Amino acid sequence: MFLIPYGTNAPIYYWPYATVALIVTNVLVFIISATSPESVRPYILVFGDGLHPLQWITCIFLHADIYHLVGNMVFLWAFGIIVEGKLGLLKTLAVYLGIGLIENSIVQMMMLDTEGGALGASGAIFGFMAICLVWAPENEIYCLFVVFFRFIVRAVYFEVKVLTMVGLFLLLQIIVAALTKMSMSSELLHLIGAGAGLPFAIVMLKTGLVDCEHWDLFSVIAGRHLLTDEEREAADSRRSGEQTSGPEELSAEALLDQLRGVIRDGQVPLAIRVHQRLSSRYPGWVLPQPDLWNFIQALHQRNLWSESIPLMEEYLKHYQQNASLVRLKLGQILLVEKNLPPQALNVLAKIDQSTLSPRQREFLGKLRARARSKLFNFHSKPIGKPKTGLRTKTST
Repeated sequence: MFLIPYGTNAPIYYWPYATVALIVTNVLVFIISATSPESVRPYILVFGDGLHPLQWITCIFLHADIYHLVGNMVFLWAFGIIVEGKLGLLKTLAVYLGIGLIENSIVQMMMLDTEGGALGASGAIFGFMAICLVWAPENEIYCLFVVFFRFIVRAVYFEVKVLTMVGLFLLLQIIVAALTKMSMSSELLHLIGAGAGLPFAIVMLKTGLVDCEHWDLFSVIAGRHLLTDEEREAADSRRSGEQTSGPEELSAEALLDQLRGVIRDGQVPLAIRVHQRLSSRYPGWVLPQPDLWNFIQALHQRNLWSESIPLMEEYLKHYQQNASLVRLKLGQILLVEKNLPPQALNVLAKIDQSTLSPRQREFLGKLRARARSKLFNFHSKPIGKPKTGLRTKTST
C-alpha cells in the first residue's frame, strides 16, 4: 500500500520554480552519490564529531536509496507548491534552507556524544507540512492510494484536508517517538523539522509577509474564514460589544433571535457562527424545524454545500417533514459536490419514493444511476506506480 499526494486545490499565485529546482537538485545529487558514494560522504550530517554548519544544509539534499528519494520528492511537490504558491521563489528557498539549517543544527548538537549520522529531506519537508497546516488547513490535498494484492493493483483517488493529513502524520510521529522514549529516529527528526517550520509560519503570517485571505488556522478556528469583509467587520463589532456585556448572559432564545436576524439579513456565514455558539453552549439543543429548514435553504442559496451537510443530517435526525426532499438534496451534494458515491447511495436508499413527485422520482433514478457508475469506476482503476513513502534515514 502506498499513499501518493500529488496536487492541491490551494490557490497558487506563483509558478513553483523553487519546488521544481529543489526536486531537480535532489535528483542530480542522488545520481552523483550513486555513482560516487565517497564524494558525498563529507556532506552527511555526522554525529559525535563536533559542529559542521555546512552539513546542516548539504544533508537535506542526500538520500540513501531510490525509494527514499522518490518518497520525499513526492511529498516535497505536494506541500512545496502550497508554500511557494504564497511566497514565491526566493522566499520559498530561504524558508526551506532555513528549516534545514535550524533542524540539523539542533540534531547535531543533540548528538555530540553519539556516533552515526543522518541524511534526507523529510525534516525540511515536515517543516513545509507544518507551514501548510498553519496557512492552508482547509485546503485539500489530492491523493492516490495504491493497493497491491497478489497480482491485482487497485488505485483509489481521494481528497483530504491539509489539517487532517498533516495532523495525522504529526500524531503518528509523536506516538512512535514516545514509544521509542524520544531516542534519535526518523520520527524525532520529522518532529524537529515540523517544529522548525512552525515559527516561520506564524511569524510570516502575523507580520503580513504572507496573505492567507483569512483561511489560516487561526481564522478557521475563529470562524472568520466563512465571513465576507462586511460580515467580518460586523462580527468584530459584535465581539467587542460582547466583551463588555458578557456573552454568557445571552439566553438560548436571544441567540435564536440573533440567528434568525442574521439569516434574514443575508449574513449566512455569520449565522453559522451563531449556530455553533448555540450548539456548544446548549448541548443537545436543536433548532426548531422552520428555522433549521430556512437555515439550510440559505446555505444552499450561497452554494455553501459542505457547511449544509451537518445541518441536513441534524434535520433528518429530528424531523420527518420534507425528509425525502432533504435526503434527495443531501444525496446530490454528496455525489456531485463531495464525490462520495457510497455515502450518496446510502442516503438515497432511505428515501420514501411515495412522497416524491414524478419529476423528483425521475431525478432520484438519475442520481442513483450516476452514483452506481461512479462507484464502479471508483473501484476499478488499475494502475502501477513506483513505491513511495516519506522517510529520513538515520544511523546511530
